[in-house]
Amino acid sequence: MIRGHVAPCEISADGDALLLIGERVFLNQGVVIAARESIEIGDDTLIGDFSAIYDSNWHQLDPGHPDKPRPVTIGKNVWLGNGVLVLPGSSIGDHTVVAARSVVKGDLPPRVLAAGNPAVVVRQLEIPDGWRRG
Repeated sequence: MIRGHVAPCEISADGDALLLIGERVFLNQGVVIAARESIEIGDDTLIGDFSAIYDSNWHQLDPGHPDKPRPVTIGKNVWLGNGVLVLPGSSIGDHTVVAARSVVKGDLPPRVLAAGNPAVVVRQLEIPDGWRRG
């Protein structure tokens, strides 16, 4: 489901890029998802207002450093709070919650609450298999 009444969502995939969005994924207003190589979002994931997920910087910094897209994987039953930024090459484990305004750079394990810039694990979450956020 996409909610974009106030601010539309923007979803794009370059030519042969892979963009997989699972079942029952909710995109709140203003979400941006831009794939140049590969972005995968698992079932039952909730993505908060004005969050962004990129697998590429989309531009090179200078002539000697071309952009190198890196895949992004977001697990099942993940919740990205308001304004979360997921950077290229990041991976978020199943059932993980990322606090509002956090920046995900690298890997976050399953079943944790993460926050900050860059996002770090704050605590473990006790989530049984098969449970999903309503």
